[in-house]
Amino acid sequence: MPLPQLGLSLSITDNAGSPIYAGEGEREKMAGFDSALKEHKIFITISDEQVNEIEIDVHNDIFDKIKLPTFKMMITDDKTEEKTYYEVTRDSFLLEELKTKEIGGLSFLGLNVFSKKMYTLPVITFEPLVSTMEIFEVSKYRTKKEEYLSYTLHRNNETALLVSGKLSSEFIKKMNSNYFFYVVDYHEGQKFIGDISYREKFIKSIPKVEINLIKRSKNIKEYELNKKGKVNKIIYL
Repeated sequence: MPLPQLGLSLSITDNAGSPIYAGEGEREKMAGFDSALKEHKIFITISDEQVNEIEIDVHNDIFDKIKLPTFKMMITDDKTEEKTYYEVTRDSFLLEELKTKEIGGLSFLGLNVFSKKMYTLPVITFEPLVSTMEIFEVSKYRTKKEEYLSYTLHRNNETALLVSGKLSSEFIKKMNSNYFFYVVDYHEGQKFIGDISYREKFIKSIPKVEINLIKRSKNIKEYELNKKGKVNKIIYL
């Protein structure tokens, strides 16, 4: 004997004479109930679109600062649907492998004159392995303090950090990754942190957070820098 088909669409029964609800406007109440049950998400998309460059403090024996290209990053969520844009670095350099070389100039009596001293700096990057975009669920891997915020991206035995704000010396000591995405908002990271906090407060819970990482078309091998730390040339694999 077939089972009867029951009318279970409770959220659309707002008839004033309904024996179930016995009142008006119940559709709105059920919609609010459904919304409370929904688990919302914040989406952070790191794009492959280069937009600017930023100086990074290094203070080693050669450079005080190194200029790195920045890429567009977008934040939105599935409740407010508001979109905000930031810049983020995508390359991490290996200062301990910095090398010096001389380019150009003329050879005269065994001497190379008028040459320019340049530096090659190896770069490591964290890119999607297979497709053009890789998704990382980072809700459980968040560190949020008053002056900084970080998310950790996990993949197999690798980790990368998306960081914003002034990192404490304690946090730096505990970092176990060579891969960094550093958020640039020109307000010492506080705009980005405030943006995340606003969305969490509006959603009224700590939502799930997904980082969508878009693959760049070329893999960088190293930077060629001048004596001021400015990128003169990018060398690709």
